[in-house]
Amino acid sequence: MARQKVSVEPKPFFWVPLDKERPPQKYEPPTHESYRDWSGRLKLELEVVSDYLFVGSGEFGLFTLQGCERSYYAFARRNDQLIIPGTGIKGAVRSVVEAISNSCVRQIAKGERVPQLHEGCKNENSLCPACRLFGSTGHRGRVHFSDAVLLSQVEPTKIKIADLWPPRQTKGRKFYQAKQFQPLDMQPKKNHRFLEVVPKGTRFQTTLYFENTTAAEMGIMMRAIGLDGDQGDAVVSAFPIKLGGAKPRCLGAVRWKLVGLHLITPSSNLLAALSTGGEQMPISDSVRTWLADHTLLNDKAWTKFRDQARSLNEPCPREVY
Repeated sequence: MARQKVSVEPKPFFWVPLDKERPPQKYEPPTHESYRDWSGRLKLELEVVSDYLFVGSGEFGLFTLQGCERSYYAFARRNDQLIIPGTGIKGAVRSVVEAISNSCVRQIAKGERVPQLHEGCKNENSLCPACRLFGSTGHRGRVHFSDAVLLSQVEPTKIKIADLWPPRQTKGRKFYQAKQFQPLDMQPKKNHRFLEVVPKGTRFQTTLYFENTTAAEMGIMMRAIGLDGDQGDAVVSAFPIKLGGAKPRCLGAVRWKLVGLHLITPSSNLLAALSTGGEQMPISDSVRTWLADHTLLNDKAWTKFRDQARSLNEPCPREVY
């Protein structure tokens, strides 16, 4: 008797291969004793475009389900207000920057090996693009995000997902696609868990602070939050990026909106600029300038990421994988 063929749902992730032909562009990072190039702050809004967003706090909560108390993984909070920690945003953006700029590989699983060309930076005077921007041992980074706070009150809800497991093999840098969440019933079940989440349409606000960055560095930062300026003069949102947890269950896709830009320029009014946070400037001209500089961009990796990270009108797998 012939075996019945088992249909396996396609996994919601993709790989961006390492560029094995070119090593990362490593240079001495700039120092912090003076202001030059691009410095300032960029106000941003994030809108949840997946069905849900989950950002874990590391704590558990209890809720009543069918007359019994059940535990759930709680959403991150500060002073009882839902937030997305700035460190979490920074980590998500850094992972994209690493991929599209052919930077070193900093995070590896136990037993995993990285090609010698892409081993983590060890010399603080010779750093890849991502380590120069976000920091490394012995070097303070030049970009960081504030905690993202809600723009309006939102009532979180509880959902159930199947447990998560790491992939069995590594084919490069792994990222998750934006597919449609498939809801499960709320019956407690082995190998499943409950999460506290916020729904689609929830908006947060954060600020990107940058110091002594070049146009090329700001260009890869803008692309890492999903912006693209290669389609004529317009700056467009090319894809959502993933934040938080349960990405394999197709949670966490957000789109970014640029709200305000303040720049600090070296001048006789530097002290005043520092005290006020910089001078307000038009956003579009600066962003187009940044996106036009491809010096640090690995075109092959960028094209792969941009094409695979777009929202897909496909269901997320339900099975445990």
